[in-house]
Amino acid sequence: MKQNVLVIIGAGGLGLAAARRLGSGRHTLLASYSARTISFAQQSLQDEGYSVSSIHVDISSYDSVKKVADAASALGHIDAIILTSGVTPVSANAKQIYEVDFLGHANVIDAFLPIVSLGTSVMCIASMAPYFAAALSTPLSQELEKHLATAPLNKLLQYPEIDLSDGNEGAGTAYMNAKRGNQIRVEAAAKAYGLKGARINSVSPGVIMTKQGKLELEGRHGPAMKGLIENSALGRAATPEQIVNVIAFLVSQESSFITGVDILADGGAIA
Repeated sequence: MKQNVLVIIGAGGLGLAAARRLGSGRHTLLASYSARTISFAQQSLQDEGYSVSSIHVDISSYDSVKKVADAASALGHIDAIILTSGVTPVSANAKQIYEVDFLGHANVIDAFLPIVSLGTSVMCIASMAPYFAAALSTPLSQELEKHLATAPLNKLLQYPEIDLSDGNEGAGTAYMNAKRGNQIRVEAAAKAYGLKGARINSVSPGVIMTKQGKLELEGRHGPAMKGLIENSALGRAATPEQIVNVIAFLVSQESSFITGVDILADGGAIA
């Protein structure tokens, strides 16, 4: 009898919380770039009684992601794929953000498509950043949105409005573009996944109190982010578990008619 498999790509605060919430009754395959992060997450879960294995991944490389997909397929039926890997402007430049946050997510969407099956659910973590840009009347051009949604992997980062040389100064714009790309890439992939009986969605969190979220609050964009939190409807940041609650719903049978959409979970920051 095949075991049910949960794939967590990105074993940091949000990925680990998702593994704890969704790993019971499944074998969890952890994939991460950081050997230290994946070792800590795997040991923590095993100490708590979870069935876990791990594999290194560089999501900016399609071949590396394909190895994860093949390893997951060999373990059993893939119930869910949760993609939490990412970098932010506080820790990466424009090129790194485009390669990890956008191309990396596109690599996962394309690499797992051939092996998903009836009942598989894919979750990508985007961000509230594109909603914030839209609220300020600075959305992306229709031409760029079409490119982000449909361009093949080998041409994804080849576009006039995608500046890989923009360094740290362009990191904020790169992050917004990449996360908008996550949202519409998911939407564009829904039909192909649906033909295999699978679903794919994204969640756009506000500020989460993970290690990475705290670094953002301490960085150069910290004052603006703190202002967003203070002026939000709920007036606070999210815990990882609160975002995982949304993820858990979207990979469950209770949401079996939901696919190709993005859910904004920002505590009312954009409201």
